[in-house]
Amino acid sequence: MALSLFDAMNSRDFSILEKNVSTKVSFDFPGAGRVEGIRRVILFMNALLRRYPRLIFTVSDVLVDKNKVCAVWTNQGESSDGVAYENSGITLIRFEDEMIVFISDYFKDTSFVKPV
Repeated sequence: MALSLFDAMNSRDFSILEKNVSTKVSFDFPGAGRVEGIRRVILFMNALLRRYPRLIFTVSDVLVDKNKVCAVWTNQGESSDGVAYENSGITLIRFEDEMIVFISDYFKDTSFVKPV
């Protein structure tokens, strides 16, 4: 279920997420802060992916502890201005009643995040 987040990002099909995510989900993204609610989270992810027309995530490890999952990933792609991009990090995912209620990303390289 946690990997559905990465399937959605890779396919750019967020209908996958709607089946596994609470309508009250909270997404904490570096540099952007917290986004609340499934509709806003999906809008945010679509906006992010417009900056990276090609971006593929590969999950290398998944750690599970009760109602929390930590996915270790790398990604590779290209920004909208044609510059190659890659990064690595982890995503912390918390569940309640088998639905994702919290997502938080932690990156190795945050240079792409512009201060607000």
